[in-house]
Amino acid sequence: MTGLPRVAVLGMDAATAAATISLVDGGLAVTAYSPGHVPPTAHARLTAYGCADRVVAVSTDTLRLAAGSAAPPFEVHGVRADSQTSAASPDPAAGAEAGDLLGVFDAVVLGEGTDRLGPGGPGSPRFGGVFDLAAAWVFHVGGSPELAGAQGRWIGEYLRGRYAPPDPAAMSARPAPLGRSMRGGVRAELAELDRELRAGHARAAATGYRLPAPAL
Repeated sequence: MTGLPRVAVLGMDAATAAATISLVDGGLAVTAYSPGHVPPTAHARLTAYGCADRVVAVSTDTLRLAAGSAAPPFEVHGVRADSQTSAASPDPAAGAEAGDLLGVFDAVVLGEGTDRLGPGGPGSPRFGGVFDLAAAWVFHVGGSPELAGAQGRWIGEYLRGRYAPPDPAAMSARPAPLGRSMRGGVRAELAELDRELRAGHARAAATGYRLPAPAL
């Protein structure tokens, strides 16, 4: 991989829309895949930030990652919603079985409705609830749009070399969502995430802001 990574966001709701906007704002090449039509609230948010053209509608229940993907590159498969009635693929389910390739990406971001698609499944261990510890360069976002937007910025800072995570042992020791056990709700989670970002910025500065490489 050369340059900045290409990122796929799977699923489209208010949270993943906010994360998509943050990733695009960070200068990353992002494509989002929505199972079915994009919800109006998410579409309005994306349109307001000029990101609506980053979303591809996929026929419901056909979106998936290539089986066995535990490290980049990741293949996203499915049937585009606008091709459901094409002569080449009259049956969306048949198209999915045939393995329609929608794109190949270096990193994948999953929402709360698509975390089952990840290599580690919906119960995979995650540093801060975001960095999937079962698969390199798989990330998770969720919660309120404000929190998901901050999570998207966190992912973007990492992928651009501006944030360095702690060592693997320390990450494994903190699998729960940042601040989720604290009182104070989203405010407390955002404050904890900001503290981790500052610590990670310092770690990245100490190494000269090197672009990260996935552990294969």
